[in-house]
Amino acid sequence: MIPLKLHSERFARTGNMAGEGFRRLLGRPALGLLQTVIREALQNSIDAAPTGNPVEILLRYRTLEGENLQRLRNLVFQDLPPEQADSSEEEDTASLRSTLKEEQVALLEIADFNTRGLAGPTRADITAGDERLDFVNFLRNIGAARDTHHGGGTYGYGKTSLYALSRASTIIADTQTTCGGTPVRRVMGCHLADAFEAVEDGERRRFTGRHWWGRDDAEGGVDPLEGEEAAQLADLLGLPPRDESRTGTTIAIIAPHIDPGDDLRAELLETVLWNFWPRMCGFTPEERKIVVHIEFEGEEIEVSAPEQYPPLDLYAAALKNVRDNEDGKVTTIRSAKPIAELGRLSIVRGMRAARNFMALREGSPMREQAHSIALMRPVELVVRYLPGEPFADPRFEWGGVFICSDKDEIERAFAVTEPPAHDDWIPDMLPKGRAKTYVNVALRELRHHAATYVQPKAAFGMSEGRGPSVARTAAKLGRMLSNSSGKGPGRPASPGGSGSRKKIAISAPRFAGLDYRDGQRVARFEAELKNDGSRPNLVLNATPHLVVDGSFASADDLPDDIKVGLISISLGDRVVATEGMRIGSTQGLISCQVTMPDDAAVGIRFTFDEGDAA
Repeated sequence: MIPLKLHSERFARTGNMAGEGFRRLLGRPALGLLQTVIREALQNSIDAAPTGNPVEILLRYRTLEGENLQRLRNLVFQDLPPEQADSSEEEDTASLRSTLKEEQVALLEIADFNTRGLAGPTRADITAGDERLDFVNFLRNIGAARDTHHGGGTYGYGKTSLYALSRASTIIADTQTTCGGTPVRRVMGCHLADAFEAVEDGERRRFTGRHWWGRDDAEGGVDPLEGEEAAQLADLLGLPPRDESRTGTTIAIIAPHIDPGDDLRAELLETVLWNFWPRMCGFTPEERKIVVHIEFEGEEIEVSAPEQYPPLDLYAAALKNVRDNEDGKVTTIRSAKPIAELGRLSIVRGMRAARNFMALREGSPMREQAHSIALMRPVELVVRYLPGEPFADPRFEWGGVFICSDKDEIERAFAVTEPPAHDDWIPDMLPKGRAKTYVNVALRELRHHAATYVQPKAAFGMSEGRGPSVARTAAKLGRMLSNSSGKGPGRPASPGGSGSRKKIAISAPRFAGLDYRDGQRVARFEAELKNDGSRPNLVLNATPHLVVDGSFASADDLPDDIKVGLISISLGDRVVATEGMRIGSTQGLISCQVTMPDDAAVGIRFTFDEGDAA
């Protein structure tokens, strides 16, 4: 087989985005890089399924060595970009050239089946009428708007996390799809590096740092390898087999930033279950179901049904109530002005069942006592879990589900409040209007339900002194529970030692509002500082960042036309205009003001260190 040809993108006369600028915007995912990639990839797979098609997913981790690795070097990456000085600050980030020289190279493959694949034309500069532009939007363009009605995605930037997960910023895409109504198989390699200069056609030119591997298109670029050649290459590389009856896409991430230890199996399994269980339940309609297979170095990992993986059994029962609109088990969340039904909520309680052994690992989201509401849009992918008040008696727990209305105006209101990672609803980012009101009212009502489900009397403002003890009330409620978790009561999982209580601590920052100053948007964040005065020289640092793809990008990494900066930090009557404040013996409300660009989200990160500050 003839090796693929490399094409390196030149800067156009009118300019392009340089590779390093693109990479800096990736930042560090708030969810964890692996979790972000799986969320984004599976969400895109679900959106790519034609109406009525169930989706099959394969997550596979394997290591290439010997002859298998040599095929990767010789057939895909024989022609490599010029060697560049490593400008990355990440110690475990390597160039593609040095990665391919290693004796072993790991691959993380994310494959979907029964989806459309990367359909449409392969060039971004031609029109395609009504045909989908999945191929160019994924492999050529940077960002695209949501094109699936009530779909999970809204920004189209999730693909960038795939490059971030690779130590070599490199992926291989293999897709069985259609173009112009005709079936076609395509394979292409993609790499994201820094901008550079090189001699081409006798002239020194500038290149963006974006590279593709394919077949010469006779116009100075490359198209993907297609047809029988593509199928043959995919087979030689060991990618999941496909034919015209197994449409879809495989993304192979080269040398992923993950530790292949025992926890990887559990992390893959629980990331899928925690985020996609609504589409994996036994009662999920066949046309909306996803079936997930996980393989680790040739070993298949069992993927339990959510109903058999506590505490997801409680959330699954709540989801069924919402879907069936069960009388007496579902609460309609409404807005009074404007009048609208915003969505439906159900909460189910049960005994705390013994956890699956994988859920006992440190950091498992399913290890602790459940007491949250899973927030979703009608696409039924978990946006996030809204925590509430847990039962005081740890033998019992509860889980709830809220799905916003599928009316276009209301679903759109919730969709546009999601950041690029689709992991929250942030109505403060919207201008004043109906959409902002819908989401604000829904979140207010949901917080109320989450806070008062265990102690209903709190809704009427009753003090502790006027009612029975919280512990006794919780225990009584527990004894009256009518539902038990799918695996029986069992022995509750120990959350580990409680440890000593911190004497100096700061809460997670919360968004407090949006202001305008000299035409610039300014976000306000607040947090509570607890301080016993034992370390008077301790400095509290507040570092602003842009949120892109569910990631943190520091102000220093951003292009000149995107400004994020800290205006001030205040504590009590002290206000400083630097990123660090010596806290002394003061405690109370910390307030920060951060400048932010238009059409973007910002955040703040607090850290402590010893040193001098204003």
